[in-house]
Amino acid sequence: MSEILDKIHKYMISFGVDEKDLPQYDNSSIYLAIEIAEYGHRNQKREIGEDYVNHPQRVLNTYRELVGIKPNDQFFIDKDLMYEFNVPFEGVQEVCLLHDIIEDTEFSLDDVRNLYIECGFERYFDLYIKNPLKNITHDKSVDYEEYIKICLKNPISALVKMIDLEDNLRVLDLIELNDERYLRAQKYLYFIFVIDKVYHFVENINKYRKAFKETSGN
Repeated sequence: MSEILDKIHKYMISFGVDEKDLPQYDNSSIYLAIEIAEYGHRNQKREIGEDYVNHPQRVLNTYRELVGIKPNDQFFIDKDLMYEFNVPFEGVQEVCLLHDIIEDTEFSLDDVRNLYIECGFERYFDLYIKNPLKNITHDKSVDYEEYIKICLKNPISALVKMIDLEDNLRVLDLIELNDERYLRAQKYLYFIFVIDKVYHFVENINKYRKAFKETSGN
């Protein structure tokens, strides 16, 4: 076991995860992302004082609510139908959880990839996670508009960024609503609009949900 994975395991155990359950975490690409996010964002707080890791978890939960993913129930989604309506699935949940991990923690893209390789997910990571995770990591030397253009190069990074921006618009979570924060919220809403103009996620997700309801009888 690598030193990084061992540290992650010890951290998870310190928060009450049973050691015998850890192999199950490592055998799921999504649960591995949870482990990395929990460890990477440890001791980080958002402006209002909440644990930072709550943010990527909310981004994940928003995606799941949008497409109908429910724990331990495979029948609440139709992957083929999702792709028919251009709603990404593979890799999205992992990128939701990891979208700030390279930008805001000690992890590099190679560190994350090596953890996925160690746990047997090299091909999956390279196909579905690597590029969108790289795209969604904001190089601060790149201005925000150019950064959004980079996110738009991949539908996964575009969708996760859209959900990320929406979560950052939680006005009642701000410590105050001053002119600076108002202008920032305007900017976030504008870029949500820009992303949707390219990929039509709002419309396509609604079409998918309607079609799924009709085909499944739910």
